[in-house]
Amino acid sequence: MIFKSGALLLVIVGAYALKHLHIFGPRDYKVAQGLVFNMTLPCAIILSFATNKHDMHMLWIVLFGFICCLVPFFIVYFGSRGDEKPYRAFQMLNASGLNLGAFCLPVIQTFMGASAGLPVIMMDIGNAMVATAGALTITRTLLHMDENFKTLPLVLRLRGIAHDFLGSVSFDIYMLMLVFMFAHITIPDPIVTLITPFANANAFMTMAMIGLMMEIPTEHKDRIELLKVIAWRAAFSVVIALAAWYIMPFDMRIREILVLAAFSPITIFSTKFTDSLTGNAKLAGFSLTVTAVIGLVAMTVAHALLPGV
Repeated sequence: MIFKSGALLLVIVGAYALKHLHIFGPRDYKVAQGLVFNMTLPCAIILSFATNKHDMHMLWIVLFGFICCLVPFFIVYFGSRGDEKPYRAFQMLNASGLNLGAFCLPVIQTFMGASAGLPVIMMDIGNAMVATAGALTITRTLLHMDENFKTLPLVLRLRGIAHDFLGSVSFDIYMLMLVFMFAHITIPDPIVTLITPFANANAFMTMAMIGLMMEIPTEHKDRIELLKVIAWRAAFSVVIALAAWYIMPFDMRIREILVLAAFSPITIFSTKFTDSLTGNAKLAGFSLTVTAVIGLVAMTVAHALLPGV
């Protein structure tokens, strides 16, 4: 169990080492970003839907995931007042959202079997409504990081917001899969066969992208902001875990899965959005690596302590 999870972290370290051996350049992470966001992750989402049955009762988990991702944005927005605007953006983007599809899903399936993936997927639908697109729009709007946006006519503003959402392939795929779920449409077997190799590469490509982005922060201010993000995430994780265990109307196994999901690390979309808004991709990549290690330890401990079924 630990070795399989540790292998994901080893990919991060390996990619980081190859960058420092000058096999990869400092901007090569953008190639990995393009592959992950537009190819491997969308295929992984489709494959997850195609290979799991969906109970309509689990739509409560979708709502739970949406709330768990959205509410922290506004808490951090008010709690970070006094910080410089780029660092407020860094905190908002990286203190909220859960890395469910790329990190949590393979870890929980390692702990609890393949069938444990369904609650994670359903939670990620709600989470993705914010994390894959809304996070960028909310942060940029609340912090006024696009001065030209305020001067645009309402129609163009709405068009820009729609572009943030519809321009995210993963968001589009999640919404399409949700429509398929309501319409009881199944994905044909030939398509499943076609996308499987891409989906299987998602975990590796995601971890490699993080390793290529990562750089240990040298600025004192960066280290302070990283500690703030870790503190925010720890507080939110505990609250989400308690809500999942004591409030969600499901059996003990599903509630345990949701508790483990609460300790997911920073989303891969947060690293991309941090790069686009602040240009500090290195800090975002390192933050994701740190929270991935912390999350893996927390998930392991929680799984060991919670009563089994």
